[in-house]
Amino acid sequence: MLTSLLNLERNNFAKVVKIEGGAGFQKKLESLGLRLGVKIKKLSSSVFGGPVVIRAGRTNIAIGKGIASKIFVEIK
Repeated sequence: MLTSLLNLERNNFAKVVKIEGGAGFQKKLESLGLRLGVKIKKLSSSVFGGPVVIRAGRTNIAIGKGIASKIFVEIK
């Protein structure tokens, strides 16, 4: 099932399959460790607001909701 990172439920695992945005945006995400094919786990809940926190490998990453809405994942 394909969904945005923003809509992914807390504690679910997924794989990044699509990133909407230009080359600069994708390069910025890549510098954080987010690129196509990366397996992630969502750590935060979107109920209380604040950033979206995910784990990619051994790194925790906090990103804004606008950015999270442009990252699409396939739920594992």
